Amino acid sequence: MDPKFYTLPPIPWPYVLVNANNPNLAYIRKNWRQIDSVIIDSGVEIFKDPRVKDYPEGWIGRLVELYNAIRPWVKEVWVTVPDYPDDYHPKSLWLDGKTNIERTIDNVIKALDAYPKVNWLIPIQGHNRDPISLLKSIKYLRELGITETREYFAVANLCVESKTELIVKSVGLVRQELPNKKLHVFGIKLNALKKISHLIDSFDSFAWTRPVKKPGHSAKTLEERRKYFYEWLDRLKEVIPKVDGLL
Repeated sequence: MDPKFYTLPPIPWPYVLVNANNPNLAYIRKNWRQIDSVIIDSGVEIFKDPRVKDYPEGWIGRLVELYNAIRPWVKEVWVTVPDYPDDYHPKSLWLDGKTNIERTIDNVIKALDAYPKVNWLIPIQGHNRDPISLLKSIKYLRELGITETREYFAVANLCVESKTELIVKSVGLVRQELPNKKLHVFGIKLNALKKISHLIDSFDSFAWTRPVKKPGHSAKTLEERRKYFYEWLDRLKEVIPKVDGLL
């Protein structure tokens, strides 16, 4: 099975990643005929600012509103439960005696209890650069019965990880624990993708917004976005030739 590549490119694309903080609904409405599936991210990038310790009040409900706004346009929509990453600023989101893992589990419980019919993408969080900690997250989810009742899970602690061996170990451990579930990986690096593509069902990336061939600034014009995107796709094909969604 070829993994699906989710992103938000400057061209029509079958697998779209929507940024919860800045949802581009105009793209959905314009290209809905070409879109097969959408993943709504949790807006986790707000934690890049170390002063931010939590999502805005009522965030889960706002994600569901976005989910309901997209569903009339796209048959398959998944929305990520708001999670707490440990990779931007390690331990900065450990609050009130709970680590980022327990805080993520709390949100999973809240989301599933309040909106049980929503297609939730369940994040599996871990501590920074600690693959074994992902097993703790899975243990909680299993005890709650969520690994039995839910279909789609995501490895959510690797967005800024650069060491391929840590990425491979992390994804391998999760796949071993959840052999029959759909598995997504957020923000995977190309160097690691080659070694874990057979273990996952989908991944996402916005790395294409910067040039592949040489260091440079992020794309500033539509022409640059298209150029960088096609160049990144060429590089992706070299890494793993079979990806669902490639042109």
